[in-house]
Amino acid sequence: MPSRTTDLLGGKAQAPKPTPPKPSYEPFPGSGFFHVGQKSPVITAMGRRLVAEGCGRYEEGPGPEWTEADRLSYQAWQQKLHFKGKDADGIPGRVSWEKLRVPNS
Repeated sequence: MPSRTTDLLGGKAQAPKPTPPKPSYEPFPGSGFFHVGQKSPVITAMGRRLVAEGCGRYEEGPGPEWTEADRLSYQAWQQKLHFKGKDADGIPGRVSWEKLRVPNS
């Protein structure tokens, strides 16, 4: 009896087809991560995604240090997602972060 990996026509074993890797995104670091003075490659990667989404509000950058330009850019992203009030304050939350899909830095 042929195994699951045996080619029924030729009787030769075939290796299973590799599954393409899923994109790897930065996990949500928590709202407290985003504050003046915070430096991380994650902030640069986030800024690049915001620019790609048409939400960049940078005169310079994005760069690794959290700045007001990052907050304004993220606020534009939240507003693009139709968030309002406290939900569009420019500080990332889990839902908006996951929708941004920041690649691993």
